Amino acid sequence: MTHDRSADNEQLYRYEITAALNAVVRACRVIVTEHSHRGFWTPRTDTEPTPTHHELIEAARRDVLNRLQMVIQCAETVAYTIEHDRQRQPNRPTE
Repeated sequence: MTHDRSADNEQLYRYEITAALNAVVRACRVIVTEHSHRGFWTPRTDTEPTPTHHELIEAARRDVLNRLQMVIQCAETVAYTIEHDRQRQPNRPTE
């Protein structure tokens, strides 16, 4: 009986990249839920309603940018690792 390891790896790759992108989508949903109103960013600062540009930048990084950068970087790492792993593997069935 021949077992196709590449088919198993392909399924694993699909699971990994799907999980990574689900994390990106969930992060977007959390950001929208916690930091927006009707599709617009609502920054939370100490000097509302007129925060300084420094406070807005800090809030943007804290509330949105850092979180998105982290999950996007993780997804990119998963994609890169899959691509790298796939290039190293021979494309032949094994027993």
